[in-house]
Amino acid sequence: MAYVYMPLFFSILSYGIVYLMTSDMISLATGVTQLIMTESDPDFSVDYANTFNPGSVEISNDNTVKRADVPQANYGDLYAYVKCQDIGLDCPVYMGSDNSILKLGAGQVTATYQPGFGSLIMIGAHNNTFFNCLKNIQTGTVITMETSYGTYTYQVNSTEVVDVTDKDAYDFFTDHEQLLLYTCYPFDMLASTDYRFMVHADLVSGPTIVD
Repeated sequence: MAYVYMPLFFSILSYGIVYLMTSDMISLATGVTQLIMTESDPDFSVDYANTFNPGSVEISNDNTVKRADVPQANYGDLYAYVKCQDIGLDCPVYMGSDNSILKLGAGQVTATYQPGFGSLIMIGAHNNTFFNCLKNIQTGTVITMETSYGTYTYQVNSTEVVDVTDKDAYDFFTDHEQLLLYTCYPFDMLASTDYRFMVHADLVSGPTIVD
């Protein structure tokens, strides 16, 4: 009987060891796939901090701010406000763009920069709440971003409607500072759509960050 049960026992034991060795890899692969397929950043926490404190950072007479003095926003921090008087936009900006953040305001794509660093600032919000007013924006409109280290002004140079899969609509490696606001299109839709309305605006003024 030992000749029957012993091979069976070792076979079951081998399967168990293989499962334990591969289960973590399977879970990791599944998690990565979910992150790639989702339209927003992962929802790590709903205990978000408010680091927006206008005037807390000294701006020199030549309109510069030391890099070391610029508060770096962590995931979930409310660190700025995006405003446009012409269309009634006045919205808090959080670092990150998961569903919990988008219930509170606009969310910034974490792969993009804060104002003043000379690169892309990509911010999204829902089309039926905080960014519904973008449907009224026009070329030439002025948008501001208020931060703890100063106010940055941008002027709209274009708007467009793009497919959600169109990665050519923005450039993470741009050599000049650009504010990009985006939301689902058409406006007033209650569900996610296959298109995005994008507002491109170039930097006009704001404190220069120096080492």
